[in-house]
Amino acid sequence: MLPPPPPVVLILGTDAAGKDYVAEFLIRRWRAAGHRVEKRAGGFAAPAADARSSSESKGSWGRFQERAFLGLFPLLRPLLPAVAGWLLARDRRRFRPSAVPLVVVSHTALRLLVLVLGQQRDGWIALARRPALARALRAALSPGTMVAVLDVAPETRRRRIAARIQSGTVDPFDHYMLADPERAERIEGCLVELATHCLNATVIGNDDLDDAALERELARALGAPVPILPR
Repeated sequence: MLPPPPPVVLILGTDAAGKDYVAEFLIRRWRAAGHRVEKRAGGFAAPAADARSSSESKGSWGRFQERAFLGLFPLLRPLLPAVAGWLLARDRRRFRPSAVPLVVVSHTALRLLVLVLGQQRDGWIALARRPALARALRAALSPGTMVAVLDVAPETRRRRIAARIQSGTVDPFDHYMLADPERAERIEGCLVELATHCLNATVIGNDDLDDAALERELARALGAPVPILPR
């Protein structure tokens, strides 16, 4: 059995980690137990997401934006840590406590940050050279936020993206992760380390868990204490 929902749950993961599936699983379970829960995508202050929304339902405009971003990424890369810090701070300023618990899927600013740091040898440790960004990262969470970060094996990621290719739901970031498995592992490893060290996240290995196993993992994560992080 899952415990009652905390004020905010943030689910992090790279492409094909299963973020939307886990979010919908949580929401279904909680609603079946009589809890009202709202889903948001991309940030704490994002508008309520459609129940059908997922990374597989992006339209042509969304895919075009991703292709353009990845094409410009080598030029934008030096600017992205500052952009990520600005987005983190803006999202925190705009966030207002909700009348119902929130399940937030991914975070655009964290995704940008990990994409950059994952290219570097020292990964998330490079934050030590950017104390203002590290402070913005820690300040991003409102009190009572539980963070879960999904970790998958390279073969799981490859198989899931291959299935998206077959179904026609693949997006440019999927191709980016598939093109270089070592780079994909660095990016995911950076996200896991950053989330656990800076956001007190609980790691969930999301490799083809059945419903019972996923519920046990989520109950474990939701039962973890949520300390007040230093600002």
